[in-house]
Amino acid sequence: MAEADRRRWEARYTEGDAPVHGTVNRWLAHQPAVFRRFEQNSPAPQALDIACGAGGTLLWLAQRGWRVTGVDISPAALALAQGLLATAGMAARATLIEADLDNWRPAAASCDLLTCFYFLDRRLWPSMREAVRPQGVICLSTFHTGRLAERPDTDPTHLLEPGELASLVSSWGWTVLAAETGVQMESVAGQKV
Repeated sequence: MAEADRRRWEARYTEGDAPVHGTVNRWLAHQPAVFRRFEQNSPAPQALDIACGAGGTLLWLAQRGWRVTGVDISPAALALAQGLLATAGMAARATLIEADLDNWRPAAASCDLLTCFYFLDRRLWPSMREAVRPQGVICLSTFHTGRLAERPDTDPTHLLEPGELASLVSSWGWTVLAAETGVQMESVAGQKV
């Protein structure tokens, strides 16, 4: 992201225009099959949340025994996430990284679960795929072109085509565990085989 993007997101978080509540992504929370495979892991499984925002998903995973890493461009968002994790006694389970997602890429085979919600940059997809360990899971959810009916000013390059995420995960040869396409949103959970 350009410096202008960093300033825009920072302003949104400091002014309360971005989601500043610390709640888990609802779609993710309703995918219990995604997590059952990791319940008995020792050491604790590792999750990576790209564009983590205020940290609701990080907290939810940490409370379920995960080690979590959150990446975001906004220091204000990361401060909210840090506060949320600390208040819940989960800060020791978390690593927060301030990074420009135009340049930053996750390390290969660095996580058992990779999540990315409400952020779309197709250039990240190859490195996201490589970041997930064998038998690991990726969960993605964001807006598709149906959003234009309600928000015609939305930049279409920031929107999926309906069915794009499930097609993407399938094209990798991964198992699609769950997929949903709504009026404006698309979500997918896929397991690396």
